[in-house]
Amino acid sequence: MASATIVLCLAFSIGATATVIAWMEAMVFRPVRGVPGLDRLFSVKVTSGDDESNTSYPAYLDIRDETRAGSPLFRGLAAFGIRRYNLRVSGTASERDAEPVWGILASSNYFDVLRVKPLIGRGFLPNEDATPGNAPVAIISYALWQRRFAGDPAVLGRMLWVNGRELTIVGVAPAEFIGTISGLSFDLWMPVTMQPAFSSSAPIFEDRTVRWLSVFGRLEPDGALESTRAEAQTVGTRLAAMHLDDRDRGLTARSFDVGPTERLAPLLVLMLAINVLVLLIVCTNVANLLLLRGAGRQHELSVRLALGARPSRIVRQLMTESLLLAVAGVALGLALAAWGEGSITSVMPDSPLPVSVGSGIDLRVVIVVALVGVVTLVAFGLAPALRAVRAAGVVSLTGGTRGATSSGARLRGALVGAQFALSLAVLVTAGIFLQRLDELQRVERGFRDAPHILVATVDFEIAGIKGDPRRQQIIERIVQRLATIPGTRAASAGTFVPLGFLGYWSVETRVDGYVPKPGESMTFLTNRVTPGYFDTLGIPMLHGRAIDATDRDGSQDVAVVNEAFARRFWGDGDPEGRTIRTGDRELMVIGVAANGKYEFTAPLDDPSPPFIYLPYAQWVGSTPVLHVLADGDPLALVPAVRREVAAVEPLLSVLSPTTLERYSSVPFFPLRIGATVLSALGAAALALAALGLYAVIGYAVTQRQRETGVRMALGATPWRLVGEFLGEAGRYAGGGAIAGVVLAAIVVALLSRDLPYLVPRITASHAGSFAVALGALSAVAVVASLIPAIRAARVNPAIALRAD
Repeated sequence: MASATIVLCLAFSIGATATVIAWMEAMVFRPVRGVPGLDRLFSVKVTSGDDESNTSYPAYLDIRDETRAGSPLFRGLAAFGIRRYNLRVSGTASERDAEPVWGILASSNYFDVLRVKPLIGRGFLPNEDATPGNAPVAIISYALWQRRFAGDPAVLGRMLWVNGRELTIVGVAPAEFIGTISGLSFDLWMPVTMQPAFSSSAPIFEDRTVRWLSVFGRLEPDGALESTRAEAQTVGTRLAAMHLDDRDRGLTARSFDVGPTERLAPLLVLMLAINVLVLLIVCTNVANLLLLRGAGRQHELSVRLALGARPSRIVRQLMTESLLLAVAGVALGLALAAWGEGSITSVMPDSPLPVSVGSGIDLRVVIVVALVGVVTLVAFGLAPALRAVRAAGVVSLTGGTRGATSSGARLRGALVGAQFALSLAVLVTAGIFLQRLDELQRVERGFRDAPHILVATVDFEIAGIKGDPRRQQIIERIVQRLATIPGTRAASAGTFVPLGFLGYWSVETRVDGYVPKPGESMTFLTNRVTPGYFDTLGIPMLHGRAIDATDRDGSQDVAVVNEAFARRFWGDGDPEGRTIRTGDRELMVIGVAANGKYEFTAPLDDPSPPFIYLPYAQWVGSTPVLHVLADGDPLALVPAVRREVAAVEPLLSVLSPTTLERYSSVPFFPLRIGATVLSALGAAALALAALGLYAVIGYAVTQRQRETGVRMALGATPWRLVGEFLGEAGRYAGGGAIAGVVLAAIVVALLSRDLPYLVPRITASHAGSFAVALGALSAVAVVASLIPAIRAARVNPAIALRAD
């Protein structure tokens, strides 16, 4: 029984550790796979106050040209942007049969700066991003090569049809390389100058205010990021003076931006640290269980010693047994880790992005966890083996056992105390994450009934539908038909889903009568919405009216702003009829909507930022998101939605249908990972603490069997003996609990410092987590110690004395 328990304890710890290490391998150590020298890459960002953003294509060209003749620390800048496309591999296939894929528009030096060589074929030539639309070539992913071309090496020179445009395949990326955004997998790479050929939104290629490109470079061998940052700031100052659209903006250089997953790095480090705590609990349990196991074999070992066996040989045998237990634990632990491979995706929000977050359990992970398992059991098995041999020698010479030595009791007590202290820290951490998750889920996000709202995207670009008037007519008809589906309460469309990954479109704004402060950002997020949008999402109108059917192309340009926008620029004044400007367009404010939460990167409990709603009919977008408010399960409406969309426009596909609740759950993702993993580790720590206390009291009962028999023969009552064992357990657990409270407070303080967006500074509200953890540990301590104590009290004194 002890052996099986040791294997299970070790297996759980190994499995959890392997899983977290694999996640760290995928998102921290190697967030972008297949790129050598990733730590030498840097990103160039546009700054506005404390905000950072990507770069427009004209600005990228300026930065590239400004720095080509400058310092060798800052040259060879590459750029890329991501987009969804429809893909055909046959010229006779219909657009309706095309496969939606995600691809990257990249500068010609993209692969050179990354130092990624295609598996077959070539990368981009230096002049293939020189002229818009003049290089219809593509590099495809290894996965696409296998999926659509069966790995045919003759794929080079074959044709692809991307958004109806014919391209020539010139290379296949290596299997490990899937793109330059961690957690996302891309299938195509094309020259950035092909963007106008794929999209009717050609102005974004020329507009300095549309910042859609990620710009990065590689440091020279003698380069430093600090020097590069200083040079970027100098270049930014020159560009701001040269271009009106870049005024009040600067440039900075930072470590390579791998995407949103980099925000998970501190959380994964925390989880690994908690795993180490659980591993330490396992180590102390292993030591206690091996002591108990050795106590049960004292007679066997004493006989072997009496027959001439050398102590060193017995120790080797016991260590060999420990090694076999370690191997079994590691094997079972790796099986558990393999079973949990990719489990992080189970708590991820729904997204139309090509998410690919595998656990990445490879040979390196296997070697690390195998060494951890074997070293753990061998190191913590040596002391119990030596103690077992010494105890057996005493038995063989005296013919009886002796009570546990005070030094041995102190050692076991310290081990149990350490277990309880570590367990309390794990439990408190898990409790705080659960508490924080509950708090954030109660934050008002600005919309209602999210579980009953279906959201799904239609993409005009991949369907090849061009022209704003036609797109507007199609969306208008689709929304009208969706509203008639049985079980639908309301329907509308917008270009942005709050707290999601996509649809972020900002505009430079000027407010009549307001003079911005130096460095103040006047760029605000927008959502282009159809009539009925505010009713569909349950967003209250505080002043004026919502966008309606009269707000069309050719009528007065209008906007609805949120309360934060109105209060920032007009205080308590009447916002209706005020004028704001973006570009060369003058917009009249017709209403004020309630505040909401918009960017998933901003803490949910931060104040709402200014936000602007624009009429879709006046600002037609290429990828509107349909919103359908259902009476029941919104996903049950998906077939009907597909039918109605196809009835209006057969070329359109309904992409990525899900609920608003799941789509907008991005801010909860880190907390859900932490709460899920830490709750599992907390439960395991609780069970291990109980097991450790049980082993110690069980060991004490075994060692003091003769003493117990003598005392009972002299008249001691069973419940007196039970009380003494419970008191001994209470001292162990109590001492550990006191140390655990201090340790847990330190852990929470460190969390508040390193993960402030997840765990605010420690307050009185955290007392509940401490109380629950202490209560749970107290309960398991009583149960774990009561069982062996009662067993000791039931010993027949005559049998105990005769056995000894």
